[in-house]
Amino acid sequence: MATRSAAGAAVGGLLFGADTSTMNGAINGVRPDFGLASSFVGFVVAVSILGCAAGALTAGRIAARLGSTGTMRLGGLVIAVGSLLAALSFAVVPLAACRLVVGFGVGLLSVVVPGYITEISPDRIRGRLGSLWQLAIVVGIFGGLLADYALRTAAGAADADVPWGGHAWRWMFVVIAVAAVVQVLIALRLPEPAREQDREPAGGFAALRGAVLGLKPIVWVGVVVAALQQFVGINVIFFYSTTLWKSVGFSEDDAFVTSLLTALVNIAATILAIGLVDRLGRRPLMIGGAAGMAVTLGTLAVCFASATGSGDDVTLPQPAGTVALVAANLFVVAFGVSWGPLMWVVLGELFDTRIRTVALSLTVMVNWLANWLVTRTFPTLADVSLPLTYGLYTVFAVVALVFTARKVPETKGVMLA
Repeated sequence: MATRSAAGAAVGGLLFGADTSTMNGAINGVRPDFGLASSFVGFVVAVSILGCAAGALTAGRIAARLGSTGTMRLGGLVIAVGSLLAALSFAVVPLAACRLVVGFGVGLLSVVVPGYITEISPDRIRGRLGSLWQLAIVVGIFGGLLADYALRTAAGAADADVPWGGHAWRWMFVVIAVAAVVQVLIALRLPEPAREQDREPAGGFAALRGAVLGLKPIVWVGVVVAALQQFVGINVIFFYSTTLWKSVGFSEDDAFVTSLLTALVNIAATILAIGLVDRLGRRPLMIGGAAGMAVTLGTLAVCFASATGSGDDVTLPQPAGTVALVAANLFVVAFGVSWGPLMWVVLGELFDTRIRTVALSLTVMVNWLANWLVTRTFPTLADVSLPLTYGLYTVFAVVALVFTARKVPETKGVMLA
């Protein structure tokens, strides 16, 4: 029963992942349709992250009134409405507003689903079930890529009409809306956690107050873990993926194939994490994963020191190109088997039931803001120095290793309070 409920709740992660890859595909149709300048494209793509942060911040208060499953249904409904309105948008400002709304729904789910799974899971398989959220995200990315490709192929281009009418990029958002409706229907059948039914009011963010810079020490552990998961650069590491794949013989026309390969690597790594997390524990995987990320990011920093060109037009000589490609994929493996899924697991287990949802609201909001910060600063940093950029992410990976070793407790098998 717990496994079925956890899998049902994790469907929200499919929306998360599919929405991410869908926007990356849809922007190729939105840009020519709306005549977007290059400087505005990044804003339209990233604006939903701010919505995610807002959704995460308010999720605790909403869940206190609606319950976990009620908040899941609300999150799915918000995503469905926002995506449908995005599909009907005929100007960039309404589209950006719709993306903000969709982000809010994703932010709600990113807080309540990991917390829900933690509370319903038996202690012996809690890590495995908690990792289903991250698995759903990476599977959603893969599914979104396939849907975008099918629609683009049917139309001939993202800004062309599909045979049944309407531009392909608009139907990409419709697919997300339909998936969100399915998620709402599934959430209607999920039971509320027994712990939640007996929970005392958490008192909002006041319950997190403590003696260390205004917060409880354990809350600071969660905040730092949430920030470090993004500061290692996972969301921008493949910004130059086309360059890396071209260095070993792929062309720009093969971008879809290489994106699928990356998504499959991520899925395989997450499945491996699911198999290991309740055997080895959280700390060993996080420490080992951070070490792997530090080595691979450091390798990328060295390889990009030999790069020529700037902006999107960067070339890597051999053998640096091949080494960098291998390092980038091994980085995805190291992240996918450790910090990708385990951040969600650990955040769900760090806090006792009385403050879990509100603590998740704060820490997940920090994760989204860190995501936004890395995404927005990467182009500027890369223009200054690529070795410096990847070197900075290497430093954060080392910090993640040291911080985990010193401050993050092992929560494997710990009975939730």
